[in-house]
Amino acid sequence: MLVVLVIAGLAVIACVVMVSLGHGGEMAEFPPDAPPLDLPAAGQMTPADLIALQLPIGLVGYSTQAVDETLHRVSVALGERDTRIAVLEQRVAELSYARPQAREETKQAETKQAETKQAEDSESRAEREPEVPSATAREGWDGDRADAEEAW
Repeated sequence: MLVVLVIAGLAVIACVVMVSLGHGGEMAEFPPDAPPLDLPAAGQMTPADLIALQLPIGLVGYSTQAVDETLHRVSVALGERDTRIAVLEQRVAELSYARPQAREETKQAETKQAETKQAEDSESRAEREPEVPSATAREGWDGDRADAEEAW
């Protein structure tokens, strides 16, 4: 009887080893109970998508798979955004600091344009307003006027 028990024990151990090595078949995979997340691709994700997101709730809390997928998409979106911001900041720095001569030329052109505009404005204002005579000319004109009034 002892021999039968030892053989049965060895058979059980052999079966356990075979199953653990994958020779006993696999368990069936069932589809998840929660619907797929309605998130756009990582590059097109907006804050409104995260605000409207409703993660599926499981027996013990939120579905781990849904939370992991959401966090992965958000991290990819933030990484892409940070990369784009860094590239744009680098371009701005190159344009603003690499060509100081171009900035000086731009400033000079703006100053020249402002002076030209001021000159044009003063010319047009002079054309619209009558000339104010000098004090001597005004006295002479007033005197002629007084003489004309006496003659009437």
